[in-house]
Amino acid sequence: MLDGIIEKFKNLTNKKPTFNEASLESIIPEHRKLNPQKRKHNVIPENGLFLIKSFDKNEKKQDYSINSTGIKEFDNLITDNGLEKNSSILISGGAGTGKTTFSIQSIYYSAIEHGERGIYLSFEEEPEKIKLHMKKNFGWDLNALEKKGLFAIIKIDPVDVARAVEQVLANRGGELKIDMKKIELPFLPDKIAIDSLSALSIAFTEEDSYRKYIRELFESVEELNCTSYVISETEQDPKIYSRTGVEEFLADGVIVLYNLKKDGQRENAIEILKLRSSAHKKGMTPYKITKKGITILEN
Repeated sequence: MLDGIIEKFKNLTNKKPTFNEASLESIIPEHRKLNPQKRKHNVIPENGLFLIKSFDKNEKKQDYSINSTGIKEFDNLITDNGLEKNSSILISGGAGTGKTTFSIQSIYYSAIEHGERGIYLSFEEEPEKIKLHMKKNFGWDLNALEKKGLFAIIKIDPVDVARAVEQVLANRGGELKIDMKKIELPFLPDKIAIDSLSALSIAFTEEDSYRKYIRELFESVEELNCTSYVISETEQDPKIYSRTGVEEFLADGVIVLYNLKKDGQRENAIEILKLRSSAHKKGMTPYKITKKGITILEN
């Protein structure tokens, strides 16, 4: 059974995008084609995927300020020295390249240094396992942040999501209006990470259903008015950065983590492939995963 799942995933990651310009226009929401100043956002989406348990209407306004990722060396690769709030960032890379580490490192240090709140949505690993590994490998005490109300980690079954979406689409003749059970968030976050689209995509039987859900997902995280990291599993040296090719168009930025083979050894490199909010360094920058997490190296 496991071999069958692995083979299916390989076929998906090797598959070339099937959309054309016309279909892409239908996927990207109209408001995302506007300049940031002209976009309209509801802090709590009426038809979105999330429900905030604890929320003060005066807590958050539209905000396009630049915030540190919490990883100073990475910020230095960006002219603005950080990411624009209310931006969605697709983080792509092969197994073991540090996608989860990058996301949690950003959330952790933003909480420690700036008092920002972060949420981690996991479609794969169990929360306790993630927290154990982060503490063991890097010394990041996520339990302590939870007690302070600065962090939350939520496990979601991708199969449950896929079946619910496909049922809604079947009942409504292909029109996706999210009236299914919402994902409950304990607070309105400053940063949110979704790990991963790959685990979610495998649960869908129809690619079109997955595309429609992904569009809704990107709209919903945008309406939270926070920085969002959306993780996508790829090959070690990817040419395609997501399952359908649409995800990187929906995202405001794309960060790629490589595991390159050179002279019989593997070397890591990070690249900001796209970033709407700011100019940035072009090309690959070497990095290592150390006891401090992702460590950007000098060229």
